[in-house]
Amino acid sequence: MPPSPRPSELPFFSPTHPPINTPTYLRLRLQIRDDIMSGQWPLGSHLTLRGLGAHYRVSNVPVREALLQLQGDGLVEMRMNLGATVTQVDEVWLREFLSVRDALESMLTRNACERHKVEQLALLGRHQRTFAKAVQAEDWEAMFAAERVFTERLYDTGGNAHAQSLLTPRNCLLEAFRRSHPPLAPIDPPRWAQRLLLLCEAISLSDADAACQLVSQHLAALRLHLSRLLRAPQRWAGRSTNR
Repeated sequence: MPPSPRPSELPFFSPTHPPINTPTYLRLRLQIRDDIMSGQWPLGSHLTLRGLGAHYRVSNVPVREALLQLQGDGLVEMRMNLGATVTQVDEVWLREFLSVRDALESMLTRNACERHKVEQLALLGRHQRTFAKAVQAEDWEAMFAAERVFTERLYDTGGNAHAQSLLTPRNCLLEAFRRSHPPLAPIDPPRWAQRLLLLCEAISLSDADAACQLVSQHLAALRLHLSRLLRAPQRWAGRSTNR
């Protein structure tokens, strides 16, 4: 059995790749967020300072700071002297968050239509093609992975950091919810790919009304897919870090 990693060797491998001099609590924040999304800490899990510190081999101080950051992100709920609980996603949470996401994505899409750059359009097109290939292969995990990346690039193109900081962590929670259920094929996936293609075209033409309509249609399809998952059994049950 290989030796246990030292604290400095912890695999903080968030997709955002923070610089090596990033404070430990910020790197830990990203790692816990990734681990919530992957199912390491299922929705509803009870997280304690001691349990997380032992798992990530760090002291309680950065764990506490990371949890406070995650609470601000909406990923956990903290209680005095009781640690934290990973936010549970239910029908009310889905309805309320997707309504907020619809409004903010419409704003970001209008911004994208006004401010897009050639390289940003190229990235959107590349990720739409990745999405379409996954649909053609009927690889739903790859399809939703491509959808997440496409969405992040749309946010980047929209150019509002405050909106992005609100949406991105909650989209991770949305992904944790999706992964907590058995794979489910979306309804009419070729239509999903076609909408994203038309969205790229509308942004390139600076047609904000058409682009916003396509974004709303995409979110309606996503909302329907997640609503179907609500009726499916869960893969992962909430658990505690206090082992």
